[in-house]
Amino acid sequence: MKLKKIKPNWGDIFANLLAFCAFVAIGLGLWLCYIFIIKMKGFSEDIWQDRTLLGMAGEFLGGTVGPIWALAGVILFFLALIYQKRELVLQRMELHESRKIMEDQSRTIAIQQFENTFFQLLNFHINAANHIRNTKINSNSKSQNAFDELYVDFKKETDKLKKRRKADAGSLSPSDQSFENTFIAVFEGYKNTFQHYLENYKALLLFIKNKSHDPSFYYNIVKSHFTEQEVQVHFYYIILVSKNPQLIEIIEDNHMFEKINERAVSDVDPYHLQKIDKEAFRREY
Repeated sequence: MKLKKIKPNWGDIFANLLAFCAFVAIGLGLWLCYIFIIKMKGFSEDIWQDRTLLGMAGEFLGGTVGPIWALAGVILFFLALIYQKRELVLQRMELHESRKIMEDQSRTIAIQQFENTFFQLLNFHINAANHIRNTKINSNSKSQNAFDELYVDFKKETDKLKKRRKADAGSLSPSDQSFENTFIAVFEGYKNTFQHYLENYKALLLFIKNKSHDPSFYYNIVKSHFTEQEVQVHFYYIILVSKNPQLIEIIEDNHMFEKINERAVSDVDPYHLQKIDKEAFRREY
């Protein structure tokens, strides 16, 4: 195992060298002062009464020790600037770390707030779907729930539309507007049952797109709760009633119709499958 070489910190080395020079300069000045005092004691007492000699001695001491201590002062001032700069750098790093921690905390809080709302919408969707599956609109219908009944009624009305179309124009291909009008007419009879369910469905998809940090993850969670019957209702509602470009983009990009029964859609009319990009029906597994 090779030991990793530690690179020398030249900044610290330079600062330590300056500090050493400053202390040497101070020590040298003190030593010169000490030598000067010792030498002065060796002279006769007359020198202390001669102002001229004392002035010369003072000039000599100031001329030698003064520059040395001035140099030490400059060095110490420069060291103070270096350490002040380091302190500012450390404070900046601490502020950066504090900001990063606050950003992480804010991101965590935002995710928690998003997930609280997301799971509330998802639970509402699941409860609404269960209610619809347990609701039977037409007592004479063989269907077990409102999802099946809506599809059966729409298929019946579409078959009638095709027969009228064939009788009038000799063609089995009704126009987009005819399909739309037919579905809306059928949907009106189920509006009270499906309205809140479909509004929550749209709100859930748009909420994930606009607020989520990882939309694909949450779309996969939502898809796992959709049944084939639900996806079929979503399909017709999106292409014939809502026609929301943003919703269609979400559905195509995230394969939201992967559970759809394409044969059941083709029984109504295969033309509808061409209204949305094939990516919407692609299975990811």
